[in-house]
Amino acid sequence: MGNSIAALFHGRDNNFNLIRFIAAFAVMVDHSFALVAPEQAANAALDLGSLELGRVGVDTFFIVSGFLVTRSAMTRPTVLDYGVARFMRLFPALFVTCVAIAFLLGPLVTSVSLHDYFTDPRTWLFVPVTASLITHTMTLPGVYDTLPVSGVIDQPLWTLRYEAFCYILLAAFAIAGLLATRFRAGLTLALIFAGYCLVTFGTDLREVSAIDSATRFVLGFFLGGAFYVFADKIRLNFAVVLILAGCAIIAHRTPIHEAMLRIALAYGVLWFALVPAGFVRDFNKLGDYSYGLYILCFPIQQAFVMLDPTITPFALLISSFPAVLAFAILSWHFIEHPALHRKEWVSERLHETLQGLSQRLSSVFAVRPAS
Repeated sequence: MGNSIAALFHGRDNNFNLIRFIAAFAVMVDHSFALVAPEQAANAALDLGSLELGRVGVDTFFIVSGFLVTRSAMTRPTVLDYGVARFMRLFPALFVTCVAIAFLLGPLVTSVSLHDYFTDPRTWLFVPVTASLITHTMTLPGVYDTLPVSGVIDQPLWTLRYEAFCYILLAAFAIAGLLATRFRAGLTLALIFAGYCLVTFGTDLREVSAIDSATRFVLGFFLGGAFYVFADKIRLNFAVVLILAGCAIIAHRTPIHEAMLRIALAYGVLWFALVPAGFVRDFNKLGDYSYGLYILCFPIQQAFVMLDPTITPFALLISSFPAVLAFAILSWHFIEHPALHRKEWVSERLHETLQGLSQRLSSVFAVRPAS
């Protein structure tokens, strides 16, 4: 029957880093086609039926994130600690990436003069607007405006707002006490999945792009969360992986295909994360390069397309991957990993600040006895 997830999940001794790296690489492969010939990307040889490889990679990110972040929300002492952990994972590398794009990459690749570049308001708005996830479509003057995917700087950032939305939604559940017991968490998850069914099968809301994306990502994220909540009940067996994959294939082009595919993908991801052992676990010794790979690949690949407009998708992938990986490694060791090591310190300082503020407010508004 296989062991339960709870029996197999021990700290960092797993393959989650490897899975996320593969998912980020899948996105990069997909972009290699989209950046060179965007009109042909939907028919690229690496498409999986109606599903692009990059789409599967992004969905994998949300499933893994849902599993691990739900653990964070249910095990950290306070919602503030949870929020700091999520902020320190998402934003430091994003901020530095945006700064590097605007003030290092941009001046090197822009088609306008440096005077025009640095006097254009977009140059100075790019970092605050993009790093705050207000939009991913902010352009820079003269940057990539003659390429097949014209003016697009870092397309993958569009998913980060949905990742942040899932974090906030989970925090709201924690504040409301809905994660305090497994029964409450399970009931909350059941309501989320009921909401998914209602929006998907009972309305036309998914014709709106933003609602469609939110529905898709929330489903994947909280499917991952469900696997954590019921970790002691769910057993991992490769035969089940094959059965669920078969069901997803049979359900292709039916209304339940999306849900069936997410369930099969979630179960398969958890199996690969926790069952295979041995040398594959050695990948953990390297670090988690997936986030850097994900947010850095697009602007770097765009630069390669600019240098050689005739480049083929496979040539783009092979030539750009070493550069993207090098910057992802630097991002992990000098930005992401140090930031994660500081999250407890940041939490402690915030707790102290809030406690001091609370004491001051209490003294100000304390009822003084009449003299």
